[in-house]
Amino acid sequence: MGIMKKSYRNISRSSLVTLAVAALFCLEASAATAVAVVNSLSGRAFYTVDGSTKSLHVGDQVPAFSEVYTEVGAQLSMSDYYDHKYHLAGSGHLQFLSKSVQLKDGYLWVQSYQDNQTFSVQTANSVSTFKRGEAIVSFDGASGKSQLLVKKGQWQYANSFSQEFSQTIVEGQFSFITIEETEGFPRAGTPIGYKSFNKVVALFKNIDQSAPTGMQVERNIASVQDEFSAPSAAPVVDMNPAPTAVAPKVDTKMDQELLKLYAPKLVTEKPKKKKWAPTYVKPSNVEIRIFGASQKPKMKKTMSATAKAPKQRAPASVVAPKVAAPALKNDPFESQLMKEYKNQMRHSSETNKLINELKSFDQDYVEGY
Repeated sequence: MGIMKKSYRNISRSSLVTLAVAALFCLEASAATAVAVVNSLSGRAFYTVDGSTKSLHVGDQVPAFSEVYTEVGAQLSMSDYYDHKYHLAGSGHLQFLSKSVQLKDGYLWVQSYQDNQTFSVQTANSVSTFKRGEAIVSFDGASGKSQLLVKKGQWQYANSFSQEFSQTIVEGQFSFITIEETEGFPRAGTPIGYKSFNKVVALFKNIDQSAPTGMQVERNIASVQDEFSAPSAAPVVDMNPAPTAVAPKVDTKMDQELLKLYAPKLVTEKPKKKKWAPTYVKPSNVEIRIFGASQKPKMKKTMSATAKAPKQRAPASVVAPKVAAPALKNDPFESQLMKEYKNQMRHSSETNKLINELKSFDQDYVEGY
């Protein structure tokens, strides 16, 4: 009986040790599978691993080799166990690997706070290696363009298929890789413009958005035409608010100023069409000619009412018909006056006729000439 009790005690002790070791192994295995933790989330985000899709919340652990997605207007902030922070903008897609992150689409803000190990952010055609620093990496899946914008530190940027030809990108510079330009090699670091920098950082919120040192506000390099392609920033909307969230305070003063600014632009009445009418304030001194008029313009009467237009003269060969002299009235005074007038004539009737013809001939000649 004593031997059996001793063997039972030994067996129970060994089984307890085995169970403790198995539990510790399971804890280590479960801890090894988690590579990052969700710090903050605005909107909705998901991750897929082993064919299953789950939604992410603040405090959740992100498994290794999982793919993370964000919806439009969302922002996801995560931290790994190597002093790195990752901020994924809306419509983003990335995958966590062992000691690297692969960005498959969108914009990713990376912050590193250690100098011991070298990490990397990969895209389909680029590799960005770093230790301590801060940068924004982007990849457009439609065009296949990768971009790197360094905000702090010194980063190495190279094509994923030929990493020996790398470019050193420092603070305030950016570079990109495309198949169409420079045979897929990264372009040398170029200072980024202030406007383009603001467009990029506008995709993120609650992050230090101060401009890096050495940034030029106005670009004066005429040979550099390509700028960091950043989309127009849309307002980020929290699509998954907390149930106990407090409504934000409304600034009434700002609302009134905005209303005054946009009130003239919100008028829906259509403007009335004004008929064009010429103004004669200043003479234009332009000569006007009218051709093809159907009626002759009416001339102002310059002659007196008693004046008559001259009659057309017949040719000399045509003898004018004699007009019968008006019959004298029976008034004795008028008949005696006509007799005395004929007796006192300077020339005869034939001579007066000839004088009149010469005068009219002379008049016609002058006017015709």
